[in-house]
Amino acid sequence: FNGTVLGTRVTEHHETPGLGDKIELRLSDWITHFAGKKISGADDAHWAVKKDGGDFDQFTGATITPRAVVNAVKRAGLYAQTLPAQLSQLPACGE
Repeated sequence: FNGTVLGTRVTEHHETPGLGDKIELRLSDWITHFAGKKISGADDAHWAVKKDGGDFDQFTGATITPRAVVNAVKRAGLYAQTLPAQLSQLPACGE
């Protein structure tokens, strides 16, 4: 893993319909904006919502959910960078 996100999806959530539920791909393409973004480190200021000075849009009336998702994707990417040997041994999706 070189720090570049290939894709992100939310598998389960309990967000308010019409606000935070826009993290669902069937409701919005917002979650697709992580693809191709590089995580360069824990202090990477780009990995925040625009309201906090970062690169990611938030939803009208909802900042907490996008902020949490951006943080979770960043943390997962940083974690993946610490496990290259273990991750390379996992089967590819669909296998």
